[in-house]
Amino acid sequence: MNQEYKLSGESGTIWIVGIAMGSILAVLLSIVYAYIDVYNPFIYLTLLVYIGYLFGIVLIQKLVIRVSKCRNLTSAYIYGALVGLFALYANWCTFLFVLLQRYEETVPLTDLMLNPGLVYEMASLISVDGWYELFGSSISGWFLWLIWIIEAIGVILAGVIGGPSVMHEEVFCEDCNRWVEDIEFDLRLSATDESQITASLNDDISLLTNLPVSHRMETPHLRVNLHHCSECNNLSTADIDLMTLKQNDKGEIEEDHEDFSPVIILSKHQYQKFLDKKEEPVGVMEVQEGEGQGPEHTEN
Repeated sequence: MNQEYKLSGESGTIWIVGIAMGSILAVLLSIVYAYIDVYNPFIYLTLLVYIGYLFGIVLIQKLVIRVSKCRNLTSAYIYGALVGLFALYANWCTFLFVLLQRYEETVPLTDLMLNPGLVYEMASLISVDGWYELFGSSISGWFLWLIWIIEAIGVILAGVIGGPSVMHEEVFCEDCNRWVEDIEFDLRLSATDESQITASLNDDISLLTNLPVSHRMETPHLRVNLHHCSECNNLSTADIDLMTLKQNDKGEIEEDHEDFSPVIILSKHQYQKFLDKKEEPVGVMEVQEGEGQGPEHTEN
């Protein structure tokens, strides 16, 4: 019977590392974002810059969680919420600091960081007339506040969701006190034998090795993701993704994937069976015209 891998629930040093590292990185990220936001001559690119800022918050989460060796989802959620709130405030402080510089006025960043009342007062003054135009009209008043509120929600959500999302399907070796490696494997298996797949995922995952190796252009097919601790060689896991192909707006074929199994602990024998499976030749998928099975296969 398969044994599902689950994180131990230990918080590690997330509160020490998070406060020391996360806050500094959040301020630095906010400073970069503020300069781009204020001095960006193309106002219509602001949305892309904002999305990049949210992505940066998620990267901070990932770095802190890995360095602190946090394996607790609750701690990740709480820490993420705090990072989101702090990043939001740091974002406002750095924005006002850079905006005032642009108009040759100076307020020390430390004064803004230590005075929330001053930050709110300055934001209220800016909202009266606004500071930029969109589609030829000045953005101000309640509409500007609405944009700010939407931006704030995005920053907080990036913090809350970012932490747990980077822990998804991550594996930690408790014996070695380290995150295990993702094996560069990319094994694709045929998804045509549904009974074999069901038996494998419910009972013995090594039964997947009885499936033929699939070509990447077969849709759908399975992708096997392996994780292995190279230090002790005692912890190996696998998780399965269901891969499908779809056509984008440009007519290009793209892969889409969804989780098809939990992370399952492998024995040394099962792990080796998957490694050996990679050496098998790729089967050729025959697609008959009109069957609607996806793009036509061509040999590499």
